[in-house]
Amino acid sequence: MTTNSFNLATLAFVSGVSGILLGLAVRHKTNEIKYFNTSLRASAMVIHNDTVYLSGQVGKINQESQALDGDIQQQTRETLDKIDKLLAEAGTDKTKILSTQIWLKDIKNDFAPMNEIWNNYMKSCGDTKTVRACVESAMARPSILVEIQVVAAL
Repeated sequence: MTTNSFNLATLAFVSGVSGILLGLAVRHKTNEIKYFNTSLRASAMVIHNDTVYLSGQVGKINQESQALDGDIQQQTRETLDKIDKLLAEAGTDKTKILSTQIWLKDIKNDFAPMNEIWNNYMKSCGDTKTVRACVESAMARPSILVEIQVVAAL
């Protein structure tokens, strides 16, 4: 084996090992968990590895009455605005939503008007389609008409 052949073989071997190590480093995940807007009961958002988990979000709470104002469409818009802000804080956006869970107080009357706002919200995401479930549920406060929880990729 000539010196040039030896040097090329050594370089190829070292490059291959370096590539493998770099690949392992890139794929390495940490067990670090970041909590945001934490209260005694829960966090508004948790990030683990490359996934963002949001708690169920609701529209704006009127500080004076401690109730939510507006109809299903207003509350849905406000809720989606809160979700957008939290996703931005995490460094992602609605185009990376993986899964959505929606709770409606009155699915019979509110499903169609909520979906009108939802469809408009997701329209800018192109072919991105989250998996989604929508169910009827009693709410924590009588004035809450909709609650939405999402999981998104970073």
